[in-house]
Amino acid sequence: MRQFVIPESFFKTLAEMPKLYSRLWFEWLSGYADDIFEPNFLEKLDLTFYSENDVREIHTFGVQLLRQGDFSIIDKSKGRKKVSKKIDPELQQVVNKVVEYLNSKAETSFLPTTQSTIELVVGRINEGYTISDFVIVIDNKVADWKGCDMEKYLRPLTLFSKEKFENYLNSKRSITDGKQTSAAKSKLEQFGDSIQRAKRAFIFGTE
Repeated sequence: MRQFVIPESFFKTLAEMPKLYSRLWFEWLSGYADDIFEPNFLEKLDLTFYSENDVREIHTFGVQLLRQGDFSIIDKSKGRKKVSKKIDPELQQVVNKVVEYLNSKAETSFLPTTQSTIELVVGRINEGYTISDFVIVIDNKVADWKGCDMEKYLRPLTLFSKEKFENYLNSKRSITDGKQTSAAKSKLEQFGDSIQRAKRAFIFGTE
């Protein structure tokens, strides 16, 4: 018998979002709770009546909420609880720097230890993107969105998603404080070699 422990904060946050968020997540949790963290989860569903981009955004948003609130699945038949995946320390250092740079530019306070943020950064690294690419994406979108209604999307969930990262990377770069950007970029680029080493050595372990 499997028991799902869903944090209260998850439902409170969903209640503040458009109704489609809660509608889809109640459906997914009631019928597909075992599969919601699988990479191909959405490919198993019929998305005919919804925008695919919207559904992917809602799914990624909810997954991040669940992991921040310690969502867990307990298998009572085995007495074991699923645990968070572990990350190579060297790669974690790179994630720390990326999130630190985002926080400094966007004036946010995201945690580099959040599992979904780690997976977003690692996912892009595994696709061949570099530390410089993260800097460019952050700079581009901070210049475009800071101080307007879009500012709320200056977050890992949006900036580093598989569906949007490449587009943000190739969008026209706004010119801000060139010296400041250059200095910050140089500080981050020194971690480029460690990204590549960590990428080769990276293994998500489970107990």
